[in-house]
Amino acid sequence: MSTVNKIFTNTLWQVAIRVVNILIGVFSLALITRMLGQTGFGFYTTIFAFVQLFAILADLGLYMAMLREISSVKDKLSENKIINNIFTIRLASSLLMLILIPVVIQFFPYDQAVKTGVIFFMGTFFFQSLITTLTAVFSKKLDMAKVAFVDFVNKFLYAGFLLYLFFYGFSLKVIVLGNSFTMALSFILLLFFIRRHTKLSLAWDFKYWRTVWHRSWPLAITVVLNLLYFKADTLVLSAYRSPEEVGLYGAPYRVLEVMATFPHMFMSLILPIFTASWVANKIKDLNDNFQHSFNFFSILSIAMLFSTWLISRPLMIKLAGQEFAASGAILDVLILATVGIFFGTLFIYLIVAINAQKQMIKYFIWSAIIALGGYFIFIPIYSYWGAAYMTLFVEWLIVIFAWRVIKKNINISLKLNVLYKSILAGAFSFLIAWTLRSYNIVFILSLSLLLYFVILTWLKAVSREHLKKIFLNK
Repeated sequence: MSTVNKIFTNTLWQVAIRVVNILIGVFSLALITRMLGQTGFGFYTTIFAFVQLFAILADLGLYMAMLREISSVKDKLSENKIINNIFTIRLASSLLMLILIPVVIQFFPYDQAVKTGVIFFMGTFFFQSLITTLTAVFSKKLDMAKVAFVDFVNKFLYAGFLLYLFFYGFSLKVIVLGNSFTMALSFILLLFFIRRHTKLSLAWDFKYWRTVWHRSWPLAITVVLNLLYFKADTLVLSAYRSPEEVGLYGAPYRVLEVMATFPHMFMSLILPIFTASWVANKIKDLNDNFQHSFNFFSILSIAMLFSTWLISRPLMIKLAGQEFAASGAILDVLILATVGIFFGTLFIYLIVAINAQKQMIKYFIWSAIIALGGYFIFIPIYSYWGAAYMTLFVEWLIVIFAWRVIKKNINISLKLNVLYKSILAGAFSFLIAWTLRSYNIVFILSLSLLLYFVILTWLKAVSREHLKKIFLNK
């Protein structure tokens, strides 16, 4: 089986499971918003953002570090050493955050419901952080379908729990506690799957820990800086504006977060290939794989963009209820930011593969400063619009900065033909479907996507030779 075919097969399984996961997640979001309303969902969004802040701090760049480290070794012994030591580091950092979270939350002027909810939600952060780190093992083995299945189990159990609460009574703290419980079960399932690839245990090789820190500290810093511009918008919004406004922003932001998981999922499969090509000095292979990934993201992200613009308002009403209708216009802005996240993720993973992440630190610093400044200036004045447009601006700023670092370190070319054809196909299908917008949104969306891919095929956006590699293993 060719590498391209392996990636396609692995991605296809993931996409199939992730589509189901998204549908279940949409169902869960609909239940939560209807149970809690604008105010309660605003509290829920604040809880989620606050705990996620500590989850990102605990990451220390360890997921990316583990993926790159195990991608650069061949023997099983070295691989097990890397996995067990980095897992132990992550466990220690996550336990430290469990101690800090209940203390730090007391210094914030949040409603008591938020403070209590944060305590009940800590289990979700803890087990999710361990799952995220171990995901690197499945990425290296091109076995990410199992991770997607674990996510499916988590979402299925949580949706069933929410459905029970919907009919038999609920409270905010019970909703978030249920998430912690299902995440714990998902971690246990992941431990069962990982036995095929490694014998997981705690490892205390402090000399190697120093080596890991020496190699991963640039990633750790970029993760923290990424946190400042990716999650600070919700926290600043919750400090200056009402829970209702936080809820209106939080609903479409959850859609952004769901969509933004895909590029990381896909690039976790590509990073070992990028790294292997770079280490072997096979620059042409690296350039080819980078171009194929860029083309894939172009087709996918443009389809996502125009499809969302077509149905954003009725989509948010269907997802969250009539009182979240105003969230549709916010989603129009955030989905364009999501396209930036797609391309930014691709560029950042290439930077990690060529070991140039230290050079991105200054750009992340500038992005964080600009984002925080913009949030504190515009959110008090323009509410969620200030948050949405600053998020859009900063995500695309990261794309520009990352491309600058790539060009500085490697002689790599990027052809934009597929991107241009995708935009043309997306715009044309959008205009035709827009004239039929009074019809059912499922019909409109299906028609738009069908037209999009028919036009892409007619424009020959993907070569026949590459399709043969993907589907026929040639």
